[in-house]
Amino acid sequence: MPEGLPQSLVGAPEVPVVGDLVVARAWKYDGGAHWVVPGAYEGADHHGHWIYQPAGALVARPGLAFIASWDAMCLIPHEGNWVATFYDEQHSGGLRVYVDISTEVGWRKISRGWEVNSVDMDLDVVRSVVRGIFIDDEDEFEEHSIEFGYPDELIADMREAADHVLGLVREEREPFGSVANAWFERARIRKDTL
Repeated sequence: MPEGLPQSLVGAPEVPVVGDLVVARAWKYDGGAHWVVPGAYEGADHHGHWIYQPAGALVARPGLAFIASWDAMCLIPHEGNWVATFYDEQHSGGLRVYVDISTEVGWRKISRGWEVNSVDMDLDVVRSVVRGIFIDDEDEFEEHSIEFGYPDELIADMREAADHVLGLVREEREPFGSVANAWFERARIRKDTL
């Protein structure tokens, strides 16, 4: 991995407590900062760790920031080269699932919660109400493969991960079926009781 990326990450965190702050932080392969989204830890199942990112959360990357007007549920899988975000029906662009094909997914403790880091490898698997299901940003992946010097093995691994996740999303196999709905419901009930 290039210098400048987070070090001392662990594959799975100690047991976070429901409600703990979790900051999802993505990087690019050259060490540049990408998206940062805070959320609250909701729990884990056999798919991975679920993080609730409510409407009103600040979503930011260098050069762009906005306040989300929709709820999102982020899934950090126990294994696999991806990070998934599920959106509710309020998403202005009609997104329902957005999977960042990623590498170096890992956790670290921060002073008041957790940070989960990943290296975004450009390719995205998308389920959209408007555009259907597709792999996005293949042109960016090609450009960055050259610009950032992705190793051949990493290129092959990321393409394989994208194709695999695309199949899961198309077939609505969990966690890309209905399981996220239950996590949304759980998060909203917890939010309403606070």
